[in-house]
Amino acid sequence: MTTPQDCSVGLGVESVYGTGVTPTRWFEFLDESFNYAKNVKQGQGFRVGSRVARSGRRVVASAEGSGDLTIEAVTKGLGLLWQLAVGSGTSTLVSAGLYQQVFTLADVPPSATIQKGIPRADGTVDAYTFTGCMVESLTIDCPNADIVKIKTTWNAKDVTTATAYTAPSYPTTPSLFTFAHGAIYSGTLTAPTATALGSAPTAVAGIRSGSIDVKHNLKTDRLNCGGGGRKDKPIPGLREISGSMVAEYAGTSFRDAVMADTSLTIVKTFTSGTDVLQIIVPDVRLDGDLPKASTDLALQDIKWVGLDGLSAAQPIWIVCRTADTAL
Repeated sequence: MTTPQDCSVGLGVESVYGTGVTPTRWFEFLDESFNYAKNVKQGQGFRVGSRVARSGRRVVASAEGSGDLTIEAVTKGLGLLWQLAVGSGTSTLVSAGLYQQVFTLADVPPSATIQKGIPRADGTVDAYTFTGCMVESLTIDCPNADIVKIKTTWNAKDVTTATAYTAPSYPTTPSLFTFAHGAIYSGTLTAPTATALGSAPTAVAGIRSGSIDVKHNLKTDRLNCGGGGRKDKPIPGLREISGSMVAEYAGTSFRDAVMADTSLTIVKTFTSGTDVLQIIVPDVRLDGDLPKASTDLALQDIKWVGLDGLSAAQPIWIVCRTADTAL
């Protein structure tokens, strides 16, 4: 019997923005908030005998969808999500049963159809299908002694309840990336290739937790005549890459980097056997407060921004090693 726990979220990458496709990838998600927003306008014209707003003068001038999706970082099945969240991706065989996926920013990211299935009390599953879905922002969060979490925020062109529900299927036996799998490196960057991971020589100690954010600053107001009140494909603005860390105050290197506005590299690597999740930002500048006096171990709240690195090939890479044979 279907129960309320049998809710689902799946997606498929669109060939044409806003033209729905059947979902091909589903996620074990923590929460979702996909919703429909209609822009209602009420006619205000005076009419003899009218004493309240008239039902015949209420119109929906435009509409769109939006929502967040939060999942745990797993070792299989995330390639399409990374591609949609960053922009472009490749998959290359490294060795028998192991593939390396490399994701970088694209001028215009792809769009997706997202379908969520919501069970009724009687077990019937209703499908809510969102078309023209594009990622507005991505957050990769590594809380202290916890599971790595991925949050994506989406903007959608339209929503329909007329599309048939597609039953989900999931990758076989993925495992989780956790705080225990993580390490941070800095120093001179060796950029990743199609088959080689990125690297930096200096391990960074004392980091309690951290997060990384990518914002695409989509232009979501592209409502034009002939579109039936639905937007044309959003275009990214100037991207923003940023993050934060909580570090033990065990030395002055972070303090000095904040004060001198030193350019640093961040290579954040999670390794679980042969599976790897790696986030690389080649030019990071630190912001934040100086350490504060405390009766406990002093901690530093460090904010940072990622810049273009001038000569760096990319401002950010996300690299995965996985058993998945394709994105």
